[in-house]
Amino acid sequence: MNIALSIGHHPRSQGCDTIDGSFTEYSLWATHLPLLRQHLEAYGHTARIVNRTQAGGSTPSFAAAACNAVHADLAIEFHFNAADTPEATGTETLYWRGSALGKIAAEMLQQAMTGILKLRDRGLKTVSSPNDRGYEYFHKTRMPALMLEPAFAATNAGDWARLRDTMPALMAALAATIHRYSETVNN
Repeated sequence: MNIALSIGHHPRSQGCDTIDGSFTEYSLWATHLPLLRQHLEAYGHTARIVNRTQAGGSTPSFAAAACNAVHADLAIEFHFNAADTPEATGTETLYWRGSALGKIAAEMLQQAMTGILKLRDRGLKTVSSPNDRGYEYFHKTRMPALMLEPAFAATNAGDWARLRDTMPALMAALAATIHRYSETVNN
């Protein structure tokens, strides 16, 4: 299977900072997605790390274009959450409402993330309307696509600590789960 691992945001506008200021959304995933790619390649998959700047822009529609350009079978965009209150916590996964395969992948990866992070399961979030978060990304991808929000790392110190401290295990669990997804949809 060919998987596009899309780094959320872009070099000039890197998204939220972690609560301790050590990473932005962009820098966190640029640092850690190579490990996920390595695990996926060990399972025999092709994994390409992409970013919207590779498609010539800075908006989510360019993230979709970057995923489409590598002819991915599954696209996953990586982010982390922020909230108005430091009490907000948990893990959520977004997918395109009309995508049966996207929903299967979302369910599997959400379970993998909550299993490792041990944070509140905020569930799956469907995207179908221009007002929904990530609409342009989902609307323009040509394959099952997900957006992962594993923790409120920007505003909750406990969430950030869990994400930071479990990152190697999380990358391994996501790779194993993507491999299981591949076996599920290809059988």
